[in-house]
Amino acid sequence: MMHLADFNLRRAADVDGARAKIHECMLLLTGDRQRASQAASAFSEVARALVGSDTVRVEVSIGRIGEARALQCIMVTEHQPPARLGADRHDEMHWRVVRQFDAGTSWVPHGIMDRLRSVLETKSHQELVEENYRLLHDKTTALNRLSLALSTVQDVDTLLVMLLQEASQAFHCEAGSILLAEEGELVFRHALNADASSRERLLVRAGDPVRLPLDRTSMAGAAALDGLVAVADAYNIPEDATFRFNPSVDRMMGFRTRAVVSVALNSNHNELLGVLQLINPRDPETLRPMEFSGEDQALAMNFASLASLALERSNLTRTLVLRIMGIAELHDPKETGAHIRRVSQVATRLFVAWASQRGWSEERILKELDALRPAAMLHDVGKVGISDVILKKPGALTPEERTVMQSHTVIGAKSALKGQRTALDAAIRDVTLYHHARWDGTGYPTRAEIAAVLEELGEDGSRVPEPRGEGIPLAGRLVAIADVFDALMSRRAYKEAWSPADVRDEFERMSGIHFDPELIELFLSDFDSYCGIHAAISG
Repeated sequence: MMHLADFNLRRAADVDGARAKIHECMLLLTGDRQRASQAASAFSEVARALVGSDTVRVEVSIGRIGEARALQCIMVTEHQPPARLGADRHDEMHWRVVRQFDAGTSWVPHGIMDRLRSVLETKSHQELVEENYRLLHDKTTALNRLSLALSTVQDVDTLLVMLLQEASQAFHCEAGSILLAEEGELVFRHALNADASSRERLLVRAGDPVRLPLDRTSMAGAAALDGLVAVADAYNIPEDATFRFNPSVDRMMGFRTRAVVSVALNSNHNELLGVLQLINPRDPETLRPMEFSGEDQALAMNFASLASLALERSNLTRTLVLRIMGIAELHDPKETGAHIRRVSQVATRLFVAWASQRGWSEERILKELDALRPAAMLHDVGKVGISDVILKKPGALTPEERTVMQSHTVIGAKSALKGQRTALDAAIRDVTLYHHARWDGTGYPTRAEIAAVLEELGEDGSRVPEPRGEGIPLAGRLVAIADVFDALMSRRAYKEAWSPADVRDEFERMSGIHFDPELIELFLSDFDSYCGIHAAISG
């Protein structure tokens, strides 16, 4: 038995190309057109019966029928074929149908095997057209899916993650990144590579990451100014190009950047929002490295146009949240922009760990993050309704003052939830009301206070559980940990920052008392990363 080639049949249109190959192989072996046609028809009958269920793998080889040679085709499928095809069991998962076509005993010219392999492995014009159509269909489908998804995304960080995932998948890229325009520079905000863990793929960078000047010395900078830059090999950029590639990140990550396309993200008013970069596209079937074709570059521009519209809109949501919290900061010096960003980053990272442990899909996790991120930033929005005398009091609060201070939870829920109800509204309700609830039920507000708030907002408060254990919504439990963590790690006018070791000990001690023990276990298992978030976001 001499193996010649393998190929896959995914749909009925693929069978015609494969049939032509079997016909040509039999002609090479026998020189008999009638025998070639009969073999091709017999192959086609089996292939068409199998390809409707799933992808069919075809193994072609030269075997023997008695003293004669035979062109043998083994068609392997996961689904049991019709009985009339005479399939035999191949292994625990696959079925196979074998067909042998008599090729006679006549002499075959030297080199015939190489010619047969060439026929079987070379893609026909029809196959190339079908493949290009399929690739184009995949990318335009991704565009349509992206358009629908981005029209509903509210949080800018969630948008960045979704955009990079969809674009990388559509072009079958090994890596990609998004840079945002901030204060006259380009700032890396999200990066993706094939080896990244699920957690890192769903989270944006904390703190101030790498910054690039807004000029033509980098590919991203040139794209920002010129609209698009594409290179076939980052290590062999033409001498007349203004930009050069810095391989230091490649060396650090053990990566090899090849083909790159960088596309500007511009608003409706032609204001630069950022740059989308896609790196190292591969053929989806063979995984062979490819370049970005002219068609790919045009589709990347379409991706960028869609993303720019959504990015502009989601930036408005983030700006609104930051402005609201800026008002709170005027009343309470602890409510800094850095504090709310750290609380949001810690809470979302912990949520991704929790959801991933439960096997949630990335799509479901991103949907939840879209509401959780901004809601976590607004956890103390109710403090705008608390007197400055109490908020800025340097010493201990009296019992009466403490009761007033605790009312910021219900004030936040009431002020933020008037009007329409969305997933974001629900997350804000859970965070503002419950982020001071305790696992053992000794926190605040009480069940009666929560029920009264919900009734005032037009919701049914009669079935509200006691705010303890899993009666506390997940968003509230997550932000409780993030808020206390940031308070302990930060210096205040009335205290110094705790050491990471002391903070860790405190959370171990309060597990099952103040905090959800399952979340604390996940939190402490990745404790250094949370400390890194605190260090990266200063202020």
